[in-house]
Amino acid sequence: MNRAVKAIKDTFSGMFFSGINGCSVRRNPVPVDLMSEAELKGIKGIRAWGDQYSRLFQEDIVKSMRQEREGDFSVKPDGSAFYNVLALSGGGAHGAFAAGFLYGWTQAGSRLKFKLVTGISAGALIAPCAFLGSDYDEELKEMFTATTAKNVFHIRNFISWLWSESFADTAPLAKLIAKYADETALEAIAEGHARGRRLYIGTTNLDAQRLVVWNMGAIAGSGYPDALQLFRKVLLASASIPIAFPPVYFDVEAGGRLYDEMHVDGGTITEVFFDGCMLDFAVARKEVFGQDAPKPGIAVYIIRNGKLTPSPQQVPRSLPKITRRALSTLNKAHGWDHLHHIYEMARRNQVAFNYIDIPQDFELPDKEAFDLEEMNRLFSLGVNLAKSGYQWHKLPPSLQESF
Repeated sequence: MNRAVKAIKDTFSGMFFSGINGCSVRRNPVPVDLMSEAELKGIKGIRAWGDQYSRLFQEDIVKSMRQEREGDFSVKPDGSAFYNVLALSGGGAHGAFAAGFLYGWTQAGSRLKFKLVTGISAGALIAPCAFLGSDYDEELKEMFTATTAKNVFHIRNFISWLWSESFADTAPLAKLIAKYADETALEAIAEGHARGRRLYIGTTNLDAQRLVVWNMGAIAGSGYPDALQLFRKVLLASASIPIAFPPVYFDVEAGGRLYDEMHVDGGTITEVFFDGCMLDFAVARKEVFGQDAPKPGIAVYIIRNGKLTPSPQQVPRSLPKITRRALSTLNKAHGWDHLHHIYEMARRNQVAFNYIDIPQDFELPDKEAFDLEEMNRLFSLGVNLAKSGYQWHKLPPSLQESF
């Protein structure tokens, strides 16, 4: 009897998983040995691996210094300069915190002008507005105080999970991105790029298991016929949380043939990123202004959309609660590691390190994603902190206890 039952179970299991595999969407991925040479179809020179030095991006930062206009940066008579860099983390709906901080920073009258803005996931959606400055504050506010879950995703039918790539469909998010990343914004970003400023967005190439950094200003000013669609697609990819949201595919060429790349949320690899390992500002200035050019001053400002300190709580014996808590804990540990890495890189290169996160005493209730009440609370928190002259942290959490 037991053998009969086992045979039935094995047969059903085989049929079930065979059905799932049979329903999976076919694709044409880049061969492993060609992944490093794959180029986007129709446009080249606008992206690089984020975990290694990039000759392409170094040449572009040299170009950026030649493009700099008087008054845009603090260039002194001796040729020395000071650059501010803004790095925006992921965090989903908690991105309302960074949006509010930028909004309040403008109202405080102390908002900086950034040479470089980088963004991951929710930070990728904020980054274009942050790059464009206070003129886009109202769009930023609307994006993070009037957006509900239905404006971001639709949960798929349970049966469709068997042949889908995700639990939800992000057609609403694509529509939301298109609303804010329009032709006017693209032209303004291209203009900022032409004046020597840079906007970088990170995605995760899931096939390669590596961070890809996209030069969004170069895309905006490329003259490529589908530049706007590509710009939007990169933002969507950077915010596409694996499993929850479907991957985004990019058509590429490698070895004379066409393939596709699978990209997901940049936060899969890093919560926030700084350019330090990809390019060298000091070397770039020497190339432009001569070997006697002073080393530029650089300060990096990191806005982390979450709490980095532990938040103890009693976890119920519930699969969803345990899963959410485990992922939250993993994400927090992830954030510690990446912040410490950026700090060490900044210290070695004499870059001033600054970061801010959601204060420990601010309560984050366990509510559904994109709850308008909570997003507005977070936005107001960011505004008030910026206006109050809140002090940036100068050390990562891993070192604060020791000093």
